[in-house]
Amino acid sequence: MRSDKHVKQHKRNRTIKRVALGVGLLLAIIIGTIVGYYGNQISEFLADVSNETPDDMQSTDEQEEILRDLHPISILLLGIDATEEPRRSDTMIVATINPEDESVKLVSIPRDTLITLPDSDRLEKVNAVYPIYGISGVVDFVSEYLQIPISFYATLNFQGLVDLVDAVGGISVDSPLSFTVQDSEENSEAIVIEEGVQQLDGEHALGYARMRKQDPRGDFGRQERQREVIQSLANELLSFSSLTNVTPILNAIRPNLQTNMTPQQILFVSSNYSSSARNIESLEMAGQADYVYVPSYGQELYVWLPYENTLRDIQESLQEHMELDEIMTDDSVDYHTIEGGPDEEEENVMPTEEDEVIQ
Repeated sequence: MRSDKHVKQHKRNRTIKRVALGVGLLLAIIIGTIVGYYGNQISEFLADVSNETPDDMQSTDEQEEILRDLHPISILLLGIDATEEPRRSDTMIVATINPEDESVKLVSIPRDTLITLPDSDRLEKVNAVYPIYGISGVVDFVSEYLQIPISFYATLNFQGLVDLVDAVGGISVDSPLSFTVQDSEENSEAIVIEEGVQQLDGEHALGYARMRKQDPRGDFGRQERQREVIQSLANELLSFSSLTNVTPILNAIRPNLQTNMTPQQILFVSSNYSSSARNIESLEMAGQADYVYVPSYGQELYVWLPYENTLRDIQESLQEHMELDEIMTDDSVDYHTIEGGPDEEEENVMPTEEDEVIQ
């Protein structure tokens, strides 16, 4: 018979691994976000990341019921670029999570997607919605754009990625190309990435995840590298060394993460939805790049226009995954799309943006 000490240690390790899987789920879904841990440190951490939620974005009874009944949920995940002023959303991902069939669907909305601002006739890029309307405006817009309800949101300051990667001792990536890029303090060509497998510290991981102008696939190439960084980071977080090094990890995330989920909801999702992370499907928003004259800037801007059929297919796929009884429709949304679907040989090939002035 095992000793009481051994049994307690086994239960503690099992609890840590279960909670860490919750970390891996949402770190694999966004770039590190919703987590479940243990102890007083965790309670304080969960309260900190939930304490700045705007009044109109507080959790509702309907959201509580959805979680309690283990219905599918959706999470809007924003990566905020702290080096930009105004602070635009550098990455915008929607994750739908279906606990019954244990699956996750992810769709990235390219930051250069051309939109018409809500209640306006002003053309803009989708990454401008956050600084103009705030998080509540982004949630409303994305809900209308994808035709699904947004259950929760989380924002992560990408600068926090530097501290988080360093806290786990670095990550391994397999770069498809060599390039140089500026660091977080905007020092030109300070980050050097070689082609092939390599170990990256926080600064290099941030540069690797952010670069797009030297990538032949533009924003889609960057999205692939971001997913690689997320997966590698999730693997490190689930390793034994990270499980014994919780405090530096919490300290890296705490000042850079904000969500409208309550601490109790975060722990509930960690415990009851985390198995869905075993089956993650990414939906690519195929389309074409173009330059469009935008009156408010007085010049042509580099923009992304999704294919009409692709956007509609994504909307229907997410609606089905969320098992919606009533399909959302909103004719007020002005979709800027290209008719038809992608050409297989040219799908998602984006030109570089060397001449672009406005980001």
